[in-house]
Amino acid sequence: ALLHTILVLEKRNSLKNWTVILSITTFALSMSGTFLVRSGILNSIHTFANDPSRGMFILIFLFVLVVFAISIFFIFPNNDKNTNNYFLFSKETAILINNWFMMYFLSVVLVGTVYPIFFEVLSSQKISVGPPFYQKLMIPFLIPFFIFMSFGPRLKWIKDKFIKLNYTQLSFFIIALFLSYTLIKYSSVKYLFVTVLIATAVYLFFSSFADLFKKSIQYPQKISHLAFSIFIISILINGIYSKEFNSNMRVGDEIDFMNKKIKFKSINFESKDNYNLLRGNFEIQEIGKKNLNFFPEIRIYTQPIISTSEADIKTNLLNDNFIVISLLKEGEIFNVRYQHKPFMIWIWISLIILTFGGTLSLIRR
Repeated sequence: ALLHTILVLEKRNSLKNWTVILSITTFALSMSGTFLVRSGILNSIHTFANDPSRGMFILIFLFVLVVFAISIFFIFPNNDKNTNNYFLFSKETAILINNWFMMYFLSVVLVGTVYPIFFEVLSSQKISVGPPFYQKLMIPFLIPFFIFMSFGPRLKWIKDKFIKLNYTQLSFFIIALFLSYTLIKYSSVKYLFVTVLIATAVYLFFSSFADLFKKSIQYPQKISHLAFSIFIISILINGIYSKEFNSNMRVGDEIDFMNKKIKFKSINFESKDNYNLLRGNFEIQEIGKKNLNFFPEIRIYTQPIISTSEADIKTNLLNDNFIVISLLKEGEIFNVRYQHKPFMIWIWISLIILTFGGTLSLIRR
């Protein structure tokens, strides 16, 4: 939201106060996230370094930062009389709509993160906010967000004319609907809403990709939007087609899953400098494909005594496969979790492309 608002400030010299507020909020929220995980209030992969005293230091720093920033904002107000009245069909209006969506998404994530903490403090009861909360509140707004994102960047600054959808754009949308229907038809999800959601994401991809071949365009913007569309499509396909197998197994057991045969071949013990490990040997057989061998580990550290599970992951351009094990009964029974995650690598590729688009805009300047 801040990056898009800066565009309006640069081109039209307006939305000054809103840009400053977004700047303060962006850094304050970054520090708030650091406080939540480093203080130990929230469990995170970063809580290995949690320390209550460190959390108190970050909280005081955050408080001082916000108080000083807001004080400066009100002591030195922006008295520019430049109006923020925009025509309905203009790039400024499109960016404002973008900001509305971004603020809504921010609010959902903030409430979902902070509400359980306050609830536990007030009632001494623990609750968790899971995927259904975010899906119900975010997904309905993603559809119009993708649609606005498809044609918003094409609008001109100050004022543009309303032009009816041309045949090319209509063709893109029809193809997107067809592809979306095909994807949903061969999945376990059978919802019309999801079909429309994927269709709008695919339409955004087609629209952004087609814009790359136009003359006199902002390549950083188009590359970034194309990367975002790939990011969304990858997440949706990953969420719909992900498969998981979870079972207790002994050495020598074989289990059938997704037309595959998962074989627990052996378990080996090794001693390292500061930990001991149990390394499993699994083989996944699938008709017509090369067998995959996995070597997940259970590591038992000595100082302090901590047990961790290390997954073994096989990655290609279409999917990720990984196995992780945990010990249930010493030397005999293991809990084995196998996951098949399609398009996982494309989530990371899209973020690399997105970073490239942002870096390109800096180089061009």
